[in-house]
Amino acid sequence: MKVKWTTLIDDMQGGVDKKHYARHIPGNGEWAAMCNKPELSKQTKKKKAAHPTVKHFNDYVAICSDILHSPERRALWQARYEEAVRKARRHGKPVQGRLVDYVRHEVSEALKRGEEIA
Repeated sequence: MKVKWTTLIDDMQGGVDKKHYARHIPGNGEWAAMCNKPELSKQTKKKKAAHPTVKHFNDYVAICSDILHSPERRALWQARYEEAVRKARRHGKPVQGRLVDYVRHEVSEALKRGEEIA
């Protein structure tokens, strides 16, 4: 179904109701396509959740969450972040905007290298 794009649909962030969502039609900012949301069985959901990429992402999110919610670990990472900001500014390099972004980036890089995360 083709519908006129309005600020109402913008406010819904794409979700129209439980069974439909709206997406922009490429090359036409005025109109949107109403699409059916896919319905997945419990078996399919379990199969997708068991995928190695999903498990890796869940581990990554859990580590970042633990760091940011633990006062001791957060203080340690805050000090590391402030030192990285000082070094980056001294050398004129781009700086991560927030502590959260810095933690996510550093944890992701450490996992790629197979290192232990403090």
